[in-house]
Amino acid sequence: MKTCSKCKCEKPLDRFYKRSDRGTYHSWCKDCKHEASKKWNLRNKEKHSELNAKWYEENKEHHLANSKEWYENNKYRKLETTTAREKRCVLATSTWADRELIKELYALAKKLTEQTGIQHEVDHIVPLQGKNVSGLHTQDNLQVITAEENRRKSNKFII
Repeated sequence: MKTCSKCKCEKPLDRFYKRSDRGTYHSWCKDCKHEASKKWNLRNKEKHSELNAKWYEENKEHHLANSKEWYENNKYRKLETTTAREKRCVLATSTWADRELIKELYALAKKLTEQTGIQHEVDHIVPLQGKNVSGLHTQDNLQVITAEENRRKSNKFII
């Protein structure tokens, strides 16, 4: 047992991060460290994004290997999220949507990927599950962009 110097609660050692430099444990518990990190990230969004981008560029191979390993060990979870997303698309597709044009956009993304060797995806301009606003799965709300741009945009509506 160890007492967190932040919240003053006594907790088991597994609720503290181990220090790699000394083999001891941090003075704040994982919950307090997580909460402090969240607050810092919110106050320093731009700096946080820069640090994440820099880390990703320096560790791209390692990150991709970890992602691949995670996928192999968690295929059932990926299937679950993919299925849930497909259901959201069905629910967000209006009766007046031009389904043929939507199919053409997905075909265009595939064609661009094959022609350029750069992964292209169909993106919802206004996300289906946005924080402040949610869009529809219609031809007017779709755009073909590179996968890299799509990851950078994430689940945001950028005006």
